[in-house]
Amino acid sequence: MNYSFIIFCYNEEHNLIRVYERLKAFCSRSHSEHEIIIVDDGSTDGTPDICKKLKEENPGIIVITHAVNAGIGLALRSGYEAATREYVCAIPGDGQFDIEELNAVRPFTKETFYSFYRPQTNYNSYRKLLTWLNRLFNQHILGLYLRDVNWVKVYRREHLMITAPVLRSSLIESEICAKLNRMGIMPIEIPSVYHPRQSGKAKGGSWNTLRKALAETLKLWWLVVTFKPRK
Repeated sequence: MNYSFIIFCYNEEHNLIRVYERLKAFCSRSHSEHEIIIVDDGSTDGTPDICKKLKEENPGIIVITHAVNAGIGLALRSGYEAATREYVCAIPGDGQFDIEELNAVRPFTKETFYSFYRPQTNYNSYRKLLTWLNRLFNQHILGLYLRDVNWVKVYRREHLMITAPVLRSSLIESEICAKLNRMGIMPIEIPSVYHPRQSGKAKGGSWNTLRKALAETLKLWWLVVTFKPRK
């Protein structure tokens, strides 16, 4: 398969190299043609230096650096817009996704995409509540019945071009998947193990992330109900 892999990260100095090396090993074993895009979302630790080092050692890497932390939505958008290969997969730089699970992905047509879901997470009660509310909104407002909208996916690049995502918050995956759903493009869902962090702190449930998502909730609904595929 011909992949654009995106590693998105914010303050992952102790995890990024390990994720990158595992991704390279996967590509070598699977003989996948690929490009790797690293999006550093305004890290304030040693992540920028690691990105610079990786780029020096591997000139083919594309490194995108945000001057300030803009959030997961813009990090994903930056990676998606830079992708040039047939299949596109964004992987968190925290090491909680086992890259070997991508062995389950097979070439697929534009009528479907792959969506990994976590049967179990180590979320606290607060994040479990946010996840439950997000799922309710997706199902009852957007008509999107997806087990885990905020975990790893593999799209075709044309999916991203047709849906032309515009949101800047963590709701961007809901936007993409809900638009695909309206076009009759359905997911192939695969269970995924959610591995504990080896280092660093989770950022997904932060107030800043939640605030950005709440601010875009109405916009998400409007984008989906008025969606017309880009030709």
